[in-house]
Amino acid sequence: MEPKTVSGNIQKHDVMLYTISTCIWCVRLKNKLKNRDIQYKYIDIDLIPHKEKERIKRQLREVKSRLAFPMMFVDDSFIPNMETDQKIEELVRDGNDV
Repeated sequence: MEPKTVSGNIQKHDVMLYTISTCIWCVRLKNKLKNRDIQYKYIDIDLIPHKEKERIKRQLREVKSRLAFPMMFVDDSFIPNMETDQKIEELVRDGNDV
């Protein structure tokens, strides 16, 4: 399953989200990134085939044994949910340092 890309002018870092389409916290995180003009990719794991979903969930459990969505990665590093707002601000600052 190829991730969907949401374009933004801030593209210095690879931002990847694993989300659930009906999850309000997932929608809010996507909106925050979009509103801050940060490009990101995402996969709504509830909308993909079962086999692919199970494979992705196994990979995510290697990072965090108890899955909670959204899951955000920046340059392949997991960002805990309580730190996403701070990380977004860092991405904006870093993206504006041209």
